Amino acid sequence: MTKRIVTILLSFLPLIIQANNSMLSIGVRGGGQTYLPTAAVGATGEVKPVIGGAGALDLRYSFYGDISNSFELGFGLGVGFGYGMTALKGTSTDTYSNTDYLGNQMDYTVTSKFKQLDKFAKIDLALLCAMRFGGVTLNIGPRLMMPISATRSFIIHEANIDAYYPTYNVHVVNQLITGKLDNSQCTMHNSQCAIPKYTLLMCAEIGYEWSLNNTNAIGVQAFADIAVWSSSITYPLSSDPLIQVAPITNAANPVPKVEVGSIEAFVSNQRYVGFGVRAYYAFSMGPAYSKKKYFRSGRDTYYHRNRYYR
Repeated sequence: MTKRIVTILLSFLPLIIQANNSMLSIGVRGGGQTYLPTAAVGATGEVKPVIGGAGALDLRYSFYGDISNSFELGFGLGVGFGYGMTALKGTSTDTYSNTDYLGNQMDYTVTSKFKQLDKFAKIDLALLCAMRFGGVTLNIGPRLMMPISATRSFIIHEANIDAYYPTYNVHVVNQLITGKLDNSQCTMHNSQCAIPKYTLLMCAEIGYEWSLNNTNAIGVQAFADIAVWSSSITYPLSSDPLIQVAPITNAANPVPKVEVGSIEAFVSNQRYVGFGVRAYYAFSMGPAYSKKKYFRSGRDTYYHRNRYYR
């Protein structure tokens, strides 16, 4: 395996020796991102992704070698500093039984609609195979994403706590004596955000470059990222419902305690997906060639016009 890797690396040496263009670019990336959730076994709720916005400063070094007059192949090393948000929304339905201080059975049906919003800053490192066909650019390769700061908000948009007394055939809905969600419990903020510390993405970028004075360039690319591996997250091993109403045990104060849990118990895995547009300005770092342009339109007209003057 090691010998094969060395052979592959050596095959790139002619490109490095004959390379006529090294570029340093500064740009921005903007678009959307989200996590695609996988429901946990036995989950009583439904969770769906919501696309959030994302932006990043993108710095990159690109190195190209000639394959033909219109095709260049090389690699790109990039680093990004970004900030954005993702969200999950869904519904939950839980059924369980409690008793009051008189021993009466209370069958609960609790439904809710919720949204979980994560905001985080991140650093990403990329190693891409870089190709140019005239002005068309194509980059493919891995990108390592590392969140460095994250916050989470959890919002319950709607909750119904239905306590049914089978002995009396009576339903009591959203009443303090049988359980009612307080307004302060409908919006919660938590600095602990359970997202992977390391995520390996497969990245693809395609776009076009316009040359400026045959040396520098401006470019625009569409990009897409999808996670192929993420570091593990320890999810709470709890079967508690999202909204838990405690039994009524105190006759002097017959108000049950209501607690709000987490939707992480509903989700067994989250796959990151990002997409958007990258715009950049590139500075040439190579020597200024007099007979060869850095950026070709796909046809080398200079050599054609001057082939008799060599």
